[in-house]
Amino acid sequence: MNQRLRMHAPGFSFIEIMAAVLILGLILAVSVPVYFNYVAGARVRSTTANLKVIKNTLNLYSMEHGKYPAKLIDLVERPKGETDKAWRPYLEKLPLDAWGNEFVYKILPSGSKHPFDLYSYGPNGPDQSTAEERISVWD
Repeated sequence: MNQRLRMHAPGFSFIEIMAAVLILGLILAVSVPVYFNYVAGARVRSTTANLKVIKNTLNLYSMEHGKYPAKLIDLVERPKGETDKAWRPYLEKLPLDAWGNEFVYKILPSGSKHPFDLYSYGPNGPDQSTAEERISVWD
């Protein structure tokens, strides 16, 4: 009688548990890379959006002052020696790229294709980034 009760006892066999674990593993193996690719794409889109906001703000500054600011911080804080009473903060604070790094801003010489260069180093940051990984406002 005791042997009979064990045969009909509720619960899962080892094979059933292993099959469930295998199915969960397969689902995770497919979904985790898809999730991380989505997050990487979202970071690029977020950085691109911030670059466009800064570009538009730089153009507004240029229209109002007749020149581009020397540094990006000049969009947030009054530059030293600035006496123009029309100056105002153009941004509440400077955004960072999606990886927590500051954007790179350089005024280009006249005759260049663009008046300034504005970009993010991308996911590898300033130390390990290559030119191809950079996310530029002009791309």
